[in-house]
Amino acid sequence: MSGLGINTGALIAQLIAFAILFIVLARFAFPVLLKTLDERQARIQEGIDNAERAKQELASAEKRIEAMLNEARVESQKVIASATTAAERLKADIESQAQQRARDIERQVGARIEQQVAKAKAELRQQVADLAIAAAEKVIGGSMDTTTNRRLVDEFVSQSRDSQC
Repeated sequence: MSGLGINTGALIAQLIAFAILFIVLARFAFPVLLKTLDERQARIQEGIDNAERAKQELASAEKRIEAMLNEARVESQKVIASATTAAERLKADIESQAQQRARDIERQVGARIEQQVAKAKAELRQQVADLAIAAAEKVIGGSMDTTTNRRLVDEFVSQSRDSQC
């Protein structure tokens, strides 16, 4: 092999040194390196798994949030509908009370008017009676007493009222 420029003794010495170095490395360095590589690979895999789990949890959380939002929307629509119904009932009650109050006021006003009309009729009757008595006294000349005059006028007014009604 010397024709190729290879020194056989040096080659064998280098092969033995390489074999010893390989055995030492295989016994002491490679296990540590392989262990470190395995640990690193495990950490990387754990990170990938954690990232995947986080992604799934995020998707699950988004679904729960969407469901909660939908539930909140439905609940708010129910509350709005309930409030609208209550407001309509309250409006109807207020309108009913206002109409009842208006009817009560109308009845009270009607009763007052009837009382005032009756009072005015009574006063008018009294005035007519007084005028009739005064006129009769002037015509007759005072021959009748006041009680008799009053009775006659009341009979006249009653008859005239009955004939008008």
